[in-house]
Amino acid sequence: MQRRDFLRLSALGFLMTPLAVGVFTSQGSASPFSGFSSGIRPEDLPENQALKSLPRLTNQASDRGFSTRMRIAPTEVALVENRKTSLWLYDGKLTPLIEVTEGDSVEVAVDNQLHQPTTIHWHGLRIAADQDGAPHDLIKAGEQKTYRFTVPEGNAGLHWFHPHPHDYLAEQIAHSLAGVFLVNPRQDPVPASIASHLLVVTDLRLDEQAQVAPSIHPDWMNGREGNLVLVNGQRNPQLEVAPGETFRLQMVNACAGRYLRLNLQEHDLQLIGTDGGYLEKPVALDELLLVPGQRCDLLVTASESRKQRFQLLSLPYDRGRRGPPMLVQGEQTETLLTLVTGQGEVRPAVELPARLQEIQPLGEPEIQRRVDLSEDMPMGRRGGMRGPHHQDGRPPMRFLLNGEAYSPGDVMFEGKVGKVEEWEVFNASGMDHPFHIHGTHFQVVAIQNWKGDWHSPEYAAWQDTVNLKSHQKMKLRMVFRQPGEWMFHCHIIEHEEMGMMSSIRITD
Repeated sequence: MQRRDFLRLSALGFLMTPLAVGVFTSQGSASPFSGFSSGIRPEDLPENQALKSLPRLTNQASDRGFSTRMRIAPTEVALVENRKTSLWLYDGKLTPLIEVTEGDSVEVAVDNQLHQPTTIHWHGLRIAADQDGAPHDLIKAGEQKTYRFTVPEGNAGLHWFHPHPHDYLAEQIAHSLAGVFLVNPRQDPVPASIASHLLVVTDLRLDEQAQVAPSIHPDWMNGREGNLVLVNGQRNPQLEVAPGETFRLQMVNACAGRYLRLNLQEHDLQLIGTDGGYLEKPVALDELLLVPGQRCDLLVTASESRKQRFQLLSLPYDRGRRGPPMLVQGEQTETLLTLVTGQGEVRPAVELPARLQEIQPLGEPEIQRRVDLSEDMPMGRRGGMRGPHHQDGRPPMRFLLNGEAYSPGDVMFEGKVGKVEEWEVFNASGMDHPFHIHGTHFQVVAIQNWKGDWHSPEYAAWQDTVNLKSHQKMKLRMVFRQPGEWMFHCHIIEHEEMGMMSSIRITD
């Protein structure tokens, strides 16, 4: 930690001092630490079961496209033997799948059976603003809404959907509301002989009764990380492949605050796609950092050794969490999935085309903007930042964009359809933040290192979420193709809820 950060965080009360204890115990709670380590443990869940495919939402369309009716409601799920856990799910399915082809029309009729308002944000889809599911377009408790849109050409890739109601979002994500939206290209450059496995990573924290435990103060500061890490709703499932087989792992990090530093034992990874679809060509990696909200498409060639086991790991990553060590999770290695090679013949390697797609640079910007990410604790502030339904309070601090905490209706910028914009985003805080923009994808064109020098990224990619380390700057170029109000925010859910969000209004 740099000296300036130490002094600033000491002033904010995040070190283990009497002031820090006072911060944690504001709102008169009996103990801000209670329930953090008690409750259901990872070993209480079965592991090494065969990896399940994602459950599909029923497609009722009579022709090309996708149409469905679904309810959002509490649903009892058997995660722990002899106990049922009440999660909030789409149509009773844990991380369900919608699969379409670019150019398809989509209609989803939603019945909100929760006791609070919600939305569905179609994360990564370039659709009309009034279908984006932003916080200002709520589905009230007990009401219905139908989303209708066409997936545009060029929007192929692995996307997902999740709620986005301000002041209710953290609770809904903690109860597992998330789904996958896979858009296939009309002409896929990847050979059909290469099997693809969709993986959705979520996490949970359950109490002794196997129910979702309430969030505590460190969750609001750091982003909630459950101690039960699930892939497709399973603990450390098992995936069997043939020796030497070439296959894909398409992954979504749907966690509220958990960072995934991915590594597959004794295997190299080839990154072939990010948030916005394919890269131009594969990029060889030893490991990949996948932050909340991001997606990746990995190509793997399995070991030629038969009957061997290899673990897909999430390695420790220090993102600058705050609070006493016993409350700061995520510093241990997690096994996400176990890869098992079968007993059959060794499969020959499958070659990819020399180029998967062309990514044209956006060119010189017509508009330049600056966005600073920071946090503060207003002096003399007592108690938490309460939403209308909160009873337990939050730590007395705010997460800010350009010095302002979000309030519904806030619009920070005005822009025009079709204009190339360059945003210089600066993380002025003491922890990492994943920065997400709705309504478009961007290209990272420059990154500042710890010395203050600018350099180009290693490869071109379309992204909608990017991680900024403490005191790091990046330059992002983008074009908004649709008019309307588009949100941008930190994708650590609790930081977004506590103010690190705003919007841009785009007009024709």
